[in-house]
Amino acid sequence: MSTIEVTDQNFKSTVLEAELPILVDFWATWCAPCRAVAPVLEELSEELAGKVTIGKLDVDANPMLSTQLRIQSIPTMVLFDKGRPVTAAQGALPKEHIMAMLNKHVPGLKSPVIEVAELAARLQAGLPTQIIDLRDPRDVSRSHLRRTVCVAEADLPAAIMELPHHVLVVLVDRTGQASEAAAKGLAGTVPHEVVALRKGILEWEGDGHPTYNDREEAELDGA
Repeated sequence: MSTIEVTDQNFKSTVLEAELPILVDFWATWCAPCRAVAPVLEELSEELAGKVTIGKLDVDANPMLSTQLRIQSIPTMVLFDKGRPVTAAQGALPKEHIMAMLNKHVPGLKSPVIEVAELAARLQAGLPTQIIDLRDPRDVSRSHLRRTVCVAEADLPAAIMELPHHVLVVLVDRTGQASEAAAKGLAGTVPHEVVALRKGILEWEGDGHPTYNDREEAELDGA
């Protein structure tokens, strides 16, 4: 969906009574930074449809709200949720900065996936991580990431609850589809951050990262 127009007249129904969180961009036609960030907001409006609404309010055409909300400079983006302003940011922010703000303040918005490069760096740095493989045990024994444990999907909640809360849980399978669905299903049900390896074992190996069979893992542990 495209960004929606917010005005003094429809602010109550569009923003204060909105079911979804809404990010309102306070802008003006003469403002170059406003024009620069406009395509980014259009992209986000499409990508976040059904999760977050993106609205635009022309401060020149709607001076009442700009004054009431004490908008000092533009562009200013204010995130509203359940009728209340949650956070705000100023300037023509890059897309990743806007997404970081939304991820922080909109529960469940963050995608439950981890990229291959990010996981590889995390493991290299020794950060607390538990990899759980959802595939058949026979497949896992033939090829898996280092220090992986094999857990059936039905047993995931109980297995994760036994882990320390500071551990990042990374679910893997062959293509990433099953593990991503499982990570989404676990959101909010366990006191851990649970993510899935994007595109699974295939992407991990395709990027040149090693996997091990049980014998190779045992030899590494005994070295």
